[in-house]
Amino acid sequence: DSTTPGFVTELNGTTGAVITTLTAGNLMDPEGVVFGPDHNLYVANNDGNNVVRFNGTTATVFSAAGSGANDLTNPRGVAFGPDGDLYVASFGTNEVLKYDGSTGAFLGVFVAAGSGGLSLPRDLAFGPDGNLYVSSYGSGDVFRYNGSSGAFIDDFIPSGTEGLDGPTFLLFHEAAASTTTPE
Repeated sequence: DSTTPGFVTELNGTTGAVITTLTAGNLMDPEGVVFGPDHNLYVANNDGNNVVRFNGTTATVFSAAGSGANDLTNPRGVAFGPDGDLYVASFGTNEVLKYDGSTGAFLGVFVAAGSGGLSLPRDLAFGPDGNLYVSSYGSGDVFRYNGSSGAFIDDFIPSGTEGLDGPTFLLFHEAAASTTTPE
């Protein structure tokens, strides 16, 4: 609801008890969240068409629609790349946009509108291979893009695979290192 302020709640990982609630006057319909290399929390502000940065309990607009050639519309997923820059899934324009990880300045379109069939991108994550994976809610796929150039590589998980339909979130899990000691 775009008339109701949004918030992000920090919970105790063991008990589920509320630790703190973060809010900002312009935070409406928060979607994706990520901690940045600066240890601040970045929140995709869907109805605000921007990304809000929380430094403790203080919020500032980190990136906003209209900054340069930026056409950020309904941001959903956010991820910091290996280069330290912020990548944002622009749901309303079918693109992935790139922002300076320190200043929030718009750096350009990283994945072009509709590249490889991208439709309504919901989330994104950089994989262990350094490439960018994007959940395409509209097409039902997970696409892989070159982590340096944004060029389409392939349909990593095609729609319908194992029942995949309208993927929303992505997460890579690193396998634990082996604890077996040689004899």
